[in-house]
Amino acid sequence: MPHPNEGLIRELFSLFSRGDREGAVTLFAEDAVFRYVGPGPLHGEHRGRGGILDFWAQQDRLSGGVRPELLDLVASDRCAFLLVRMGHEGKGPSWLRLVVYEIADGQIAEARVFEEDLFVTQAFFWQGAEASE
Repeated sequence: MPHPNEGLIRELFSLFSRGDREGAVTLFAEDAVFRYVGPGPLHGEHRGRGGILDFWAQQDRLSGGVRPELLDLVASDRCAFLLVRMGHEGKGPSWLRLVVYEIADGQIAEARVFEEDLFVTQAFFWQGAEASE
């Protein structure tokens, strides 16, 4: 039987993958923090559900709708670790992204994103930033 926090993150991934950002963000605490480490147009701390929705909207805009592919998920009482392959299906570069979720009282309290290759990631999202200007 999977850990309850695994079920929470699988539900998040399913909603996000279907494009239901409004449904996905309800799995975060109202005061949750989403941290994207590193340089580039997405970096920073995105606070609250509104900040997380803004981050996702910016990521979608810069990527043209990147599709994460679930590779692995590990969950415990306090955290869940999600490993996905990022990129466009058959177009351009892809890379691995690790998202660490801290979970409290059945909701996501914090998320941190770690990219496998910052050079590929920066080029990918900066290209989208330049195209949208």
